[in-house]
Amino acid sequence: MNTKTKIFITGIIAFAGLFAGANFVSAQTATLTTVDSCTSATLRADVYPNGGTAEAWFEWGNSYATVDAGVGTRTSSQWFTYNQSLSQSISSLSQNTKYYYRGAVRNNNGTMPSYGSILSFTTPSCNTVVTTVTVTTSSASSVSQNSATLNGYVVPNNTNTSVWFEYGTTQAFGLATPNMNYGNTTSFSGYISGLNPNTTYYFRAMASGATPGNTLSFTTTGTVASVPIVTTSSASSVSQNSATLNGYVVPNGVNTNAYFEYGTTQSFGNVTSSVYVNSSGTGYTSSISGLNPNTTYYYRAMANNAQGNTTPGNTLSFTTNAQVIVNTGAVPTVTTLLATERTGVTARLNGLVFATGNQTANAWFEWGTDSSMSNKTQVSNVGALPTVKHSDYITGLVQGQKYYYRIVAENSYGKVYGEMNTFVSEVSVAPAPVTITPSQPKPAVLKPVTVAVTSTGNSAQSLVSLILEGGEDTISVGEKRVYHVSWKNESKQTLKNVVLRVTFPSQMNVESATKGEFSSADNSVVVDLGTLVASGNGETFIFASPVRGVGTGQLLVVTANMVYTEEKGVQGDVLAYATHTTEETQGTPSLGANVFGAGDFLPVTVLGWVLLIISILVLVILGNHLYGRFADNE
Repeated sequence: MNTKTKIFITGIIAFAGLFAGANFVSAQTATLTTVDSCTSATLRADVYPNGGTAEAWFEWGNSYATVDAGVGTRTSSQWFTYNQSLSQSISSLSQNTKYYYRGAVRNNNGTMPSYGSILSFTTPSCNTVVTTVTVTTSSASSVSQNSATLNGYVVPNNTNTSVWFEYGTTQAFGLATPNMNYGNTTSFSGYISGLNPNTTYYFRAMASGATPGNTLSFTTTGTVASVPIVTTSSASSVSQNSATLNGYVVPNGVNTNAYFEYGTTQSFGNVTSSVYVNSSGTGYTSSISGLNPNTTYYYRAMANNAQGNTTPGNTLSFTTNAQVIVNTGAVPTVTTLLATERTGVTARLNGLVFATGNQTANAWFEWGTDSSMSNKTQVSNVGALPTVKHSDYITGLVQGQKYYYRIVAENSYGKVYGEMNTFVSEVSVAPAPVTITPSQPKPAVLKPVTVAVTSTGNSAQSLVSLILEGGEDTISVGEKRVYHVSWKNESKQTLKNVVLRVTFPSQMNVESATKGEFSSADNSVVVDLGTLVASGNGETFIFASPVRGVGTGQLLVVTANMVYTEEKGVQGDVLAYATHTTEETQGTPSLGANVFGAGDFLPVTVLGWVLLIISILVLVILGNHLYGRFADNE
């Protein structure tokens, strides 16, 4: 409930007490409005709403008892929301008559009004000669959006004269400044505030015992739309997973918040925290982390100010450093695999961890609805085995939502991140014959060979055999390799939603493939098979080579991962991988392309050797046949 408003009436001599925390009105004694003032008077009061809204008026009459009983004549009400003066004229008075009056005020909650002290004044005889007081209105000065200074000139003729200004958005005025007392010829001013921008106000100077001054007007200035100026600067401190964004903003005199937008596309999608700027042009920075290695990010500086204006800067980009894993027996190597066992609300995330130097490692997954991947699965100790397939379930998903994820591994020598993958949760939840328990699934130990190693959601034998042949374990920079991936449906049922993805490390260039589409986002070849009938099979050849600048002794891992859905709706997957260790480039120049159009003349795969031997045999048989025909002719 609002505090009940109190009113205080002040005379030229007397002043009533002030109640702390309450709205109040102070009213001056009546002042005559004209030289011939035997029938009229002006009642004035200073209103202080104290942050609320107050309604104020005067009650008057020629009897003290009438005014005290609240049955006197009441002037019209005026509403106030900030400190102003109430000035109201009363007329049709009798000469040589004593009148009583008091101010009244109440808050806008409809409570009973509060009254000030009852004061009085006496009208003079209409034949009384009154000392002439003159007042003139001068032009307003210091006009801004919300304030102005009103100016006037008064000739008091040595009388105790009060001066003030009346003003408002019409020539009825309705508002007044506090009074000032003068006894000499002088200029006077009154400061007013709380005005509306781009609005015309009328005003006039007033003096007790004088005819009102001439009416003038002024117009407040309009709202100036100030737009911040923003410039995007080059990123700094760029590493595999973090960077510092830089920008410059000119606020143009308005309080401004500056920040950055960034992402892997020019749609951005990520926003940094804001930096408050309230001075002249200044540079600002923001550090971002959790980025993917060897990935291009776009960003731009942004600013918005207190006037609601938002300005984007120019768009720039940077590329994070490639993930360099040196096979020193220290940090592990990881590869993110395809998600399996996807329903409308759950999914199983999969990845490979290659431990080195018998160093025990921990592994987990980062995931989320955007590339920042703010969620994290349980950290699991995967031990020091050479190769471990790590999996974990995530729950509480939204049907049809796109999710981002990647595997992360860490040992005492450092932390590594796998490439970021995505999947879309199923729109409808099919009855799942496999029960997902909240316990952490046990990692599957993989043999470090280039043959298939199978694993499904329920640890049953995979329905598909998958083989990845990648040649020798060592590989030289610039050496072109052909990777032969073959598969076969070993079951008697037709499999649906069959997708194969062959992923290469960022240190290798994928040049071509006989089947599938290349994805630069994760440096992989994706083969969408759709359905795979019983005993159905297929193959693809992919040509790739290590990039220049890759160091000696690095571990490069190529993975082939296939997911499928059985006729009963159960999802399964199968995995194959090949590992290489980089070595120095041989000085002997290449003898030419091999039978696949990549690499040296000598084959680097079993299939290549077989084809080469068959080609040689065909040439020998053809030569013998031609030689026999020539001998017969002779």
